[in-house]
Amino acid sequence: MRYVAFVFAAVAVATAAVFLSTPPAAEAAGGGKVKKCGGGRIFLNADEKRIFSLHNRERRERGIRRLCVHPDLQRAATAHSKDMIRRDYFSHNTKGRNESACERVRRFGYRYRTCAENIAWGSGQNGEPDSIMRSWMGSNGHRANILNGKLHEIGIGAYKGNFKGTQDATMYTADFGTRR
Repeated sequence: MRYVAFVFAAVAVATAAVFLSTPPAAEAAGGGKVKKCGGGRIFLNADEKRIFSLHNRERRERGIRRLCVHPDLQRAATAHSKDMIRRDYFSHNTKGRNESACERVRRFGYRYRTCAENIAWGSGQNGEPDSIMRSWMGSNGHRANILNGKLHEIGIGAYKGNFKGTQDATMYTADFGTRR
């Protein structure tokens, strides 16, 4: 009887671990875990994971240190993309808070020495990560943030919804930083 209880407990723990880890639908859709700053791994949805990979490809091709995902930056970027979709605005400043991008990442617990942000949105093919990255790389300011060797950490928020009358839009926020 004790053996049966032990096996049952082990199965219950294993089952809980599967259901409490990465969401299966997101994993199946291409999301997954990537390198987290300070060690370990962090989950990104499919669009976030792809655009993170594209950032590091651009940096690697130029001999620039790869970025890692910092949990505080990730929370700030995700929250900002979600907020812009839900409240139908597009700005580096948080609507109604008089808060800049760097003030926002600080509110999420990130203590930076250097901070920067890229935002973009699109729908259909224009909302795909590769299209967003091409757009950013074609813009001097956005490109400068992506290739800035003084920025070592990133958080990427990609959130889908209706935006300014466009259905199935994807809003992107990339928050960059280097901690103190």
